[in-house]
Amino acid sequence: MVPVVNTGKWSEKITAQLNFFKLVARNIANRPYRNLATIFAIAIIAATLFSAFYLIGGAQESLDAGISRMGADILVVPEEYSSAAQTVILMGEPNSFFFKDAGFEQIAGIPGVAKASLQIYVGSLAGQSCCSAPVQIIAIDPEHDFTVSPWLKENPGVMLGKDDIIVGNMIVGDIGSDLKFYGHTFHIAGRLAKTGMGVDMAVFMRTEDAYVMADESPVKAVQRVTIPRGMVSAVLVKVDPSASPTGVAEKIRTQIPGTKTITPNGLLNAVSVQLGAITRLLYSSMLAVTFISIPLLAFISAMVANERRKEVAILRALGAKKTYVMGLMLAESFSLAIMGGILGICAAMVVFVGFEDLIAFSLKIPFIAPPLLTILADACLTLVLCIGIGGISSLYPAIIIARSEPYETIRKGES
Repeated sequence: MVPVVNTGKWSEKITAQLNFFKLVARNIANRPYRNLATIFAIAIIAATLFSAFYLIGGAQESLDAGISRMGADILVVPEEYSSAAQTVILMGEPNSFFFKDAGFEQIAGIPGVAKASLQIYVGSLAGQSCCSAPVQIIAIDPEHDFTVSPWLKENPGVMLGKDDIIVGNMIVGDIGSDLKFYGHTFHIAGRLAKTGMGVDMAVFMRTEDAYVMADESPVKAVQRVTIPRGMVSAVLVKVDPSASPTGVAEKIRTQIPGTKTITPNGLLNAVSVQLGAITRLLYSSMLAVTFISIPLLAFISAMVANERRKEVAILRALGAKKTYVMGLMLAESFSLAIMGGILGICAAMVVFVGFEDLIAFSLKIPFIAPPLLTILADACLTLVLCIGIGGISSLYPAIIIARSEPYETIRKGES
């Protein structure tokens, strides 16, 4: 057999006649089962990685939205209920507690305190028409409150009148409709913007109406609620611009024993600890899946490359350059990685969209869906990483097969 001598022009002409993308599509279609295994492995990596990005972005978005509208620099609560107060704020789990004495009234007179607003926490009964679970009732003094108005999404500037309530985003009911709590009828006067935090499952009312509700509960409700007059659950503090929130918080704890101060940074740290454990678990799972998948993908690529030695040798003999052959094999790996990445991202998105609230509640973190641009950026980053994994796993087999001598490979195949 006389070897075919390839000139530069001959090589370029033959290579041009070999439709690159048609060859990639044909080679993928000719090995459906192995390629499906590769796509599935990449999809698992993509779903795990995208889930980590999505959860981190959603929690950060919720904290940014919630804390920016919190309105207060410091939240003062009874020391023994500091954990319960954080849970109320972050997750909206209903709770009822009060200061043991009236020392909270001294807070307004502490140097550095510009404003102080009182709140009373009361957990509702289960089985309300507005929601499937109990909600947090928060009684406020509208004349001195400076925390609720920033949350308002509709009808900004709404003032609470007799038996009026402002509800969180997750509470069912139109503005103007009625809701009952402990047998007392209230009217929805406004709705808060969604934040992913506990305020989404809260109901705000006047302290006077809360007292009336408590007084009527022995007759109108299946369970009595008690709200001690003159006692509060929390004090929200607005610090003077010239003062330090940390310094003012220290003064409050020193001058009023038995109190615990919670700052926005403290809430961020609490969520960061919880979120850090979750993200470490997700990233560890992603790394474990990646370390297992890369050798598996490399093995599959090596098997396919070995089967295609004769095919590659013929392409080389027809004039295809080594770079063309390597590009062909890498393009197939990249295509499989893109398909697997898109499949994994779509699967993760379906789960998050369908079970967003359940996931946030189970993980005990505030959560709101990230903006579309953030989701697209996370998806693109996930795809790039999947393409990198696919390329790494197939690079070595592609180099080996591309370096093989075409005529020697064909002779071995014929023999």
